[in-house]
Amino acid sequence: GDAASLRSTTIKTSKSWTRNRQANLLSKPEKQGLDTDEMRREKSKAFDLLDALSRSGSLTIVHSELHVVVAMTHCFEKDLMGTVIRDNVNPIEKLEISTLLLASAVHGVSARELVR
Repeated sequence: GDAASLRSTTIKTSKSWTRNRQANLLSKPEKQGLDTDEMRREKSKAFDLLDALSRSGSLTIVHSELHVVVAMTHCFEKDLMGTVIRDNVNPIEKLEISTLLLASAVHGVSARELVR
């Protein structure tokens, strides 16, 4: 079935990051490469700031958002041309079904409820 065609996908970030930073609103952004130690320090500083702003979590932060990326890979037995021409299968329809299965799992409702 379609569920057997889905594989988990791991997203990995690169080892080097580039930071864009402005000293103030009127200055131009400056790019700077960050190595592993600098990324660790910047991450620690960001969490320290969040901790201070929220008083160690005792204050809520209104108008905040958390973004989560969920990735999956839909595997076909054949390449694109073999799927479309030999098997006469529309890969877009299969991907739509896979997306519904993932959304169903994330939202905890049946796929039928999502399509209504």
